[in-house]
Amino acid sequence: MFIELFRSARELPPEWDDLCGDNLYLTREFQQFIESIDACEQTYCIFRNSADAIDTILMTYVRHNFNLFMFTPVHVSLRVTFVYVPLSVTRPGIICRGETREELAAHIKGIKGYKLFLNTATDFRLPGFIQVRTFPRCVLDLRWNSFDHYMRDLRSGYRHRYKKALAKSTPLTFRMLDDNRQFDHRLYALYEEVYKSSPYKIEKLPVGFFQGPFFKIGILEKGSVAVGFIQLIENGPELIFEFVGFDHRINSQYDIYISLLLKIVQYGIEHRFERIDFGQTADEAKLKIGCRYEPLFGLLHHSNPLVHNFTGAFVRRIEYKPLDEQKFHVFKPALPRLVTQETSAQWA
Repeated sequence: MFIELFRSARELPPEWDDLCGDNLYLTREFQQFIESIDACEQTYCIFRNSADAIDTILMTYVRHNFNLFMFTPVHVSLRVTFVYVPLSVTRPGIICRGETREELAAHIKGIKGYKLFLNTATDFRLPGFIQVRTFPRCVLDLRWNSFDHYMRDLRSGYRHRYKKALAKSTPLTFRMLDDNRQFDHRLYALYEEVYKSSPYKIEKLPVGFFQGPFFKIGILEKGSVAVGFIQLIENGPELIFEFVGFDHRINSQYDIYISLLLKIVQYGIEHRFERIDFGQTADEAKLKIGCRYEPLFGLLHHSNPLVHNFTGAFVRRIEYKPLDEQKFHVFKPALPRLVTQETSAQWA
């Protein structure tokens, strides 16, 4: 087995992208962009199998003041090495075909202190690592041919709530930016406002991130003043909701946040996407617009055996506790298919 380490995405071989699949955040192009706006001690790692073919790719970076207990009232700042991309997205920072799994585990275990894989699938395990539940992904499967169709499919209570939100936002106008370089410090201040009020903080992105060429940005304006924005990325058949910003002072007056979520639904339907990845936080609001959960996990390890075993003993107390999504009956029940004698004969 062979392991290669790189400090810059520009050094990565073209075969790196062959493993990325729909994880666009791991691609060389996207990582070069991230390095240009948020250098954070990134290291890229390639594991090759006995035939010298790439079997595993991953990236790591370091956070020096990460609160491992963010889902509890306790705050403890720790140095953590993440196997993850350095922004809050629902994709992991690793692609592993499986042949080099043991070498991968040994390599990460050799890093001092806490190591944390984020947003891995349920079935991704590594020997000696503790699996812990993190934020689930909120996904909306798009089965409607228009936004009106979506609204008609809602149960009356939800439909009434969203009609009310759309009515309150009538004085506002919505448009997509023609050029992301138009994302200025006034819009960035709206992102900062949301970031400051968030109970869960992993990293704060610079203004340059929102000016990147990968994104679609829509803004809500009151006259010529921006009061909210959404950042989206089109990923094949999937639309991804990246980040949001809005003016909290007038949010309730115009129902800005709910209106922005509905704009995402409308954009996804009108542009014929199959699903929308709504991200991980504010899951109650997202479940109420019809999302479902996709569980995601972290894998945790500490290089000190005593600390590692202690962590394993209390890890269930610090992991994320998802909401009961069965309580959210957003859509009308599907009508049973009428089976006639003719259709029955077709299946006989």
